Amino acid sequence: MKLMVFGAGALGSVVAARLAEVHEVSLVGRQEHVDAINDHGLVISGHTEMVQTNLEAVTDPSELTGAIPDAVLLTVKAYDTAAAVESLAAFANDAIFVSLQNGLGNEEILIERASKVLGAVINQGATMLGPGEVFHAGSGEITIGPFAGTDELDAEAIAAALAEAGFPAHAVADIRERIWAKAILNAAVNPLSALLRKRTGELIESEPLVEAMRQVVEESVAIAAACGISLETSDIIETIYTVAKATRDNKSSMYQDLEKGRRTEIEAINGALIARAKEHGLPCPANELLARLVRAAEA
Repeated sequence: MKLMVFGAGALGSVVAARLAEVHEVSLVGRQEHVDAINDHGLVISGHTEMVQTNLEAVTDPSELTGAIPDAVLLTVKAYDTAAAVESLAAFANDAIFVSLQNGLGNEEILIERASKVLGAVINQGATMLGPGEVFHAGSGEITIGPFAGTDELDAEAIAAALAEAGFPAHAVADIRERIWAKAILNAAVNPLSALLRKRTGELIESEPLVEAMRQVVEESVAIAAACGISLETSDIIETIYTVAKATRDNKSSMYQDLEKGRRTEIEAINGALIARAKEHGLPCPANELLARLVRAAEA
């Protein structure tokens, strides 16, 4: 399968490197990272150990050679989704677009431009070490499902491609509930990880932090219910433990963003939940507090 990974951050780099072992892969990223990959390969350490030279790394999709990719896997930050799909307009009618992103609303942005969209939930821990170098902290499951203009067969094809590369990936008929569940997990985990500078595994070792995460989850599950999404608090808490153990040494993406003075995805995660709570007249003090604290830390 011919695949493009758009967004060569830590996650996108790990996904591209693994996929390039068994598929034809192109990776779109920033100049410094792309130059390093083209000079000496993409170096992945930790859970995955490899130096990947079998991929095409570019800074703009227009630089790609050969046929249109079968699928474009988006790994950019949620606030860059609209700009990303704009730059991918040449592929919008032919390639399947797959959102491997955090937060709520990415797929809705994609379907404004792309005719075939799959939603996905991915749990991988990864950290940029420098240009051309990424640490892979751990691997959890990847779930893919139809969102618009696609069906379960499309989801199964992309899941199979990822599984061939060694990822625990599978297709589901309804991805929306899982996208919400992941957003709620991120709303509980990422701000606390970022504000307290704690790795994923450290959060579940603290009873006060576990209770804080539970409060966020309970509040967010009520917001989901108002939006027609039925989820259980206990299931999400269990997933938090599973992911934390699988990626225990990982710094959450929000932790990494604050550490490096970058903009976070707080608006697509807690901010998106707050917006939906307001639409339904629901209180959401836990999400509002975390969002305010992260915005203050950004500033």
